[in-house]
Amino acid sequence: MTNIAVLSFYSGIVDRGVETFAYEIAKRLSTKHRIDIYQAGRTIQLPQTRTYQIKAFAKAPTSSKFFLSKIYLDIQSLKIALFTIKSIPKIVKGKYDLVIPLNGGWQIVILKILSKIVNFKILVSGHAGIGSDDAWNIFFHPDVFVALTKSESYWAQRLSRELRVVTIPNGVDLAKFNPKVKPKNINLEKPIVICSSALVPYKRLHLTIRAVAKAKNLSLLVLGDGQEKGQIDTLGKRLLGKRYMRLSVPYAQTPAYYRTAKVFTLASETEAFGISYVEALASNLPVITTNDESRAEIVGDAGILTDPVNIETYAKDLQIAANTNYRNIPYNQALKFSWNKIAHEYSKLVNQITK
Repeated sequence: MTNIAVLSFYSGIVDRGVETFAYEIAKRLSTKHRIDIYQAGRTIQLPQTRTYQIKAFAKAPTSSKFFLSKIYLDIQSLKIALFTIKSIPKIVKGKYDLVIPLNGGWQIVILKILSKIVNFKILVSGHAGIGSDDAWNIFFHPDVFVALTKSESYWAQRLSRELRVVTIPNGVDLAKFNPKVKPKNINLEKPIVICSSALVPYKRLHLTIRAVAKAKNLSLLVLGDGQEKGQIDTLGKRLLGKRYMRLSVPYAQTPAYYRTAKVFTLASETEAFGISYVEALASNLPVITTNDESRAEIVGDAGILTDPVNIETYAKDLQIAANTNYRNIPYNQALKFSWNKIAHEYSKLVNQITK
């Protein structure tokens, strides 16, 4: 049995892709390994997994383009550094074989130094995606870097030919997200386009609102919260009126909201993977999203890759998807990303790097 520590600063505070990954992978690996999760938010009960709160004055993350965030000297990065330092005594005491840091920045630096002293392996999962954040992680040479898509894998291998890179996508819990879930009854005219996303600039919700408004006959349901909620709500109500609704609901309730919609969309500029894509596919919704290699891998034939900046094109593609019978193509695409399959790949990898 391998002893594994997962460091997930925002777990217990928000339910994003990274935090979902931490809990889902822990629940499944815990059948064969000992898993402990260290987080800044309040702990929850997970089967065969222990969660520990490391208090570090954490709040929901915000998106920043300031120079300090680029060199990890902004407030959030420093809080993550503090959180990681405060985790050191528990990591040393736990005698872990493997540590999985999920927050990057100074976290990978601190753990790399510590691993030389107390001897554990480091696995980094590329949730930041192609760009400077995961380039930083790769620079400090973890024992293995898990790319979430093939395009991210090629990018990582070009950055460091000596680094071990493995491709394992994110997953979806098909017991929670599936076509048999009873739809939520909401006061919104159908057909409904749904977008589940943090309300931060790079998700580009304003493009989605403008495209749905252009489409005329569609309504928009946004599931999410964040720093841009005021601007997003103002624009949504102005352009869509009664055809707009935004809700912030517990993660456990999201499957029922997916099932009330006809189409899922997310026009983000970049995504390392996007768990909401596979959640939508598992709910048998076609996905309309930004055209790039990573998202082409995820969506396959179960949606349309579009140019969200071109509002005319984006609106047309939303209408096409809403009027197309995709049968079970989205759900069948989601079967490739079952958490049980993904966890099996991680379990094999853990055994390889810790033996």
